[in-house]
Amino acid sequence: MNATFERRLWMLVAACLAAAVVAHLAADEPVARAAQANRLVESQVLQWTTEFGEAGWWLIPAGVVFAVAAIRRQHNLARWAFALIAAVGGSGILVNLLKMAFGKSRPKLLFEEGRLDFTPFSYGHAVNSFPSGHATTCAAATVVLALALPRWRGLLLPIGFVLALTRVAIHAHYLSDVCAGFALGTACALATMRVWAKWWPASVPR
Repeated sequence: MNATFERRLWMLVAACLAAAVVAHLAADEPVARAAQANRLVESQVLQWTTEFGEAGWWLIPAGVVFAVAAIRRQHNLARWAFALIAAVGGSGILVNLLKMAFGKSRPKLLFEEGRLDFTPFSYGHAVNSFPSGHATTCAAATVVLALALPRWRGLLLPIGFVLALTRVAIHAHYLSDVCAGFALGTACALATMRVWAKWWPASVPR
C-alpha cells in the first residue's frame, strides 16, 4: 500500500469525522429540511443510485470474482476480491453495533415529531441513523478499489462519496451520519489492509 496515499486516506478519515461533528451541531436539520422541501426523495435516479450502498451489491460480485480468480489461479485478483469482502463485511458489522450504541433518530422523526436526538443502546430502524451503513459500505468498497486501481483513485473516491450523499437526499440519514459512515468505512478498509500486511505479508495483494 502506497504510504503517501495511506496518509491521505487517514487525513480523509479525520476530515470526515470533523465534518460529522460540525454537521450535527449546525447543518443536520437545515440540510434535511432543504432535501424535504425540494422533494428529492421522489427522484427515481436517487432511489436507484442509493442502492449501491447495500453491501450485497459489493459482496456478491466480489465473491464471484474471488471464486473464479481462485479457480483460475489469478491469485492477486482473488486477494483483492477478498480484501473487498473483508472490508465491507467487517465495516458492516461494526456500523450496526455503533448504530445501536448511539441510537440517533432518523430524519423521518424530525419531520413527523420534531425529534433529532439520541437514545443510546436502542434498537429499531427509526433510531439507528448514526453512522450511515450505506455510506460505510460505499467508503469501504471504493477505498479498496482505489487501492487496487491507483489510476482511478481520483474518480472512485468522489463517486463513493456522492453515492453516500444520496442517503441525505432521500431522507434516510442526516449529513453527519454520512460523514461519520464514510470515515468508518475508509478506516475499516485501511485497517483491513494494515492487518493483512502485518500478519500475512507474503499474501498482501499488489
